[in-house]
Amino acid sequence: MYRPFLLHRPLSPPLAWLGLSVLIFAACLVGIFARPIGFLSVFWPANALLLGLLVRYPRLARPPAWVAAAVGYVAADLVTGSSWSMALWLNGANLLGATAGWLVLRRLDERIRRLQRTISALYLLLAALAASAVGALAGCGAAPVYFNSPWTDLLSLWFSTELMNYMLIVPVVLAAPRADDPPPATQEVPLIWRVAPVSSLLLAEGVRTVIGGPGMLAFVVPGLLWCALSYSPFVSSLLSLVVCLWTMAGVATGVLNFTPAHASDVFSLRVGVTLLALGPLAVACASAARAEALRRLDHAVRHDDLTGVLARRALLKQGDRLLVRYQRESTGLAVMMVDVDHFKQVNDQHGHGAGDRLLVSIAQTMARALRPHDALGRMGGEEFAAVLPGVSPTEAQAIAERVRSAVEQQAPDPVEGGPQRATVSIGLVHSATMGSDADMDTLLLAADAALYRAKAEGRNRVMVG
Repeated sequence: MYRPFLLHRPLSPPLAWLGLSVLIFAACLVGIFARPIGFLSVFWPANALLLGLLVRYPRLARPPAWVAAAVGYVAADLVTGSSWSMALWLNGANLLGATAGWLVLRRLDERIRRLQRTISALYLLLAALAASAVGALAGCGAAPVYFNSPWTDLLSLWFSTELMNYMLIVPVVLAAPRADDPPPATQEVPLIWRVAPVSSLLLAEGVRTVIGGPGMLAFVVPGLLWCALSYSPFVSSLLSLVVCLWTMAGVATGVLNFTPAHASDVFSLRVGVTLLALGPLAVACASAARAEALRRLDHAVRHDDLTGVLARRALLKQGDRLLVRYQRESTGLAVMMVDVDHFKQVNDQHGHGAGDRLLVSIAQTMARALRPHDALGRMGGEEFAAVLPGVSPTEAQAIAERVRSAVEQQAPDPVEGGPQRATVSIGLVHSATMGSDADMDTLLLAADAALYRAKAEGRNRVMVG
């Protein structure tokens, strides 16, 4: 199935290709209306959008997608008065350029394509250079035929505008958030620091409007770099798109005409704007890679590497926070200790591999039986613990019994020779029965004592302390 255009629900292939055709048609109209009289467009977003979508949604990139895009390209030219021959030539070059960029990016790891690796910016630059060069070489021959100008001028202008468009638009498409992205890490950052980076961009725009001069192109660099370090690659790329297009418009207004008469100046401006966007993009990619590495490290530290539930220290830390909160709210919480019955026999009879698989299966079963906001962790070996916030003693006992029953009824190990049945013994204690000064250590000790009584009385039962 396809997930184009950032929708939460997948589209069927025909609808996806129709949507692609309509989007390319609309993007071409934007470019056509930005054309100076008798020459190429000042800003042509269609090729970059096509490349970004084909790379972002690999299953969209099938022959019908190129046909749909071609229909959008040619239709836009025809409805605005271009001849068939001109429409086919120029848009054939557009398709060839986007395809060249797609060939560079399509086999890369998804995290590189999503701008989550330090090297992402380099690959994107290589793809943009390839796409721009192929498109310009394929289309430059139209200059003497349709625009009465040397082919070298069209080559220069086509290459520079495509390079700029690819480097500004493709990152926005590739990095745009989607429904299955993990939630961003939450940090308590004061509002003033969240808006400060983008505020610095606005300040830079005001300063360069007042000062002007040949150095005005670089005035926004510090603000863009600050944004790249502070925001996601998508937000940073979107800001770069807006700022760079505004910069180009500000430099060109009243100075340049985007025709062969100013080909060298236009080339210089567009390449300068491209490089202006490249630095913040590289910083944003590196920042995203660093953030992901820190998230993975934090997850590895906080979670048990075998079962995936919380590690002992992380569970105790979270339990302390929950205890303080729910004791203050007078609802209290419950703590239960869980031990897998006869686990040593599983290792002795079936091997440690079967024992590990059993622990993983039991951890997953318990996580499903608990509520989403309950905290489950592995204390060590075959022993687990869970913190159940905001429950009465009766509700806590019902949850513990549900956990015990779920483990007892879980399917046997599918690997031949694994244990056919597993049970757990549970010790349960509620903070309301331990006094207002009880801490997590006290609750765990009481739950552990109840667990030992459950094991002594025959196992596979819940014992309340």
